Amino acid sequence: MLRLLNTLTIKRYIIFVLSTPDNHMKLTTKGQYAIQAMIDIAMHCSKSDLPISLREVAKNQSIPLPFLEQIAIKLRRAGLVKSTRGPSGGYILSKDKKQISLADIMQAVEGQINVAPNTSNNFEVTQELWQKLNRSIFTILKSITLEDLYFDSISFKASKENQAYIK
Repeated sequence: MLRLLNTLTIKRYIIFVLSTPDNHMKLTTKGQYAIQAMIDIAMHCSKSDLPISLREVAKNQSIPLPFLEQIAIKLRRAGLVKSTRGPSGGYILSKDKKQISLADIMQAVEGQINVAPNTSNNFEVTQELWQKLNRSIFTILKSITLEDLYFDSISFKASKENQAYIK
């Protein structure tokens, strides 16, 4: 089902799922850039065994390089990517696309996913509600893999190219 959605739809869906009325938790720019970078690295890894430089990822995704460098450090520490130094160095995925979930990426750069408001005067019922909501959101994010986003990105690019030919 997710493969039929385009990347923009998935981003809107994620933002909707993670947003609360008081904007306590939402997909930040850092989270968006991390997802974009991981998709770009996955695209590159499917075409080549060589690593891709952060400069190239930054250019492809229009991400400021210094910001991407900070994100890459977190992704590497979380074990989602491997880095290679040197003139032909760069980044590759450390696992198969199927084994990396959106939750893994988000937690690597954002920390613990939590939509509960920071109040100590919640009743037990509302605390349980927030816990259920957190578990549901985590389950959704865990179910979306980098492979899903990769195929979605490919189909979105193909549909854009076909639209260009139709006009």
